[in-house]
Amino acid sequence: MAKIKIKNIEMLDQEVERLQRRRRRLEDELGARVDHLRDNYKSMAMNAVVPGIAGSGVLGIVGGLAKTAFKSGTGKSMLTNILIGAVEFLGVKLGVNLFNKIRNRRHRRKRNGTEPDAADGE
Repeated sequence: MAKIKIKNIEMLDQEVERLQRRRRRLEDELGARVDHLRDNYKSMAMNAVVPGIAGSGVLGIVGGLAKTAFKSGTGKSMLTNILIGAVEFLGVKLGVNLFNKIRNRRHRRKRNGTEPDAADGE
């Protein structure tokens, strides 16, 4: 919409009223989008992980089983424990590799640092 020059109080009141109507319309639109997201976030998440899984054949069945497992308390706790275990394992593995890498660098520096000193001293 083109800019309107406000010349008096009446025009200001009309512009305020127009902007309030626009604000209400945008709030309603945002609310509808949030409702759509709330209703469809599970299938969106499944499609984000594995595209097309939400409603297709065998993978759709696997997706349905995964949804059921997430809904049940025991299934959710079991999956959570498995994921936590996997993350801990990867964390420990990466930590050990990082520690070994740092330790090997220090040993190399010591070896390389002492050999030239010994050669210079002789």
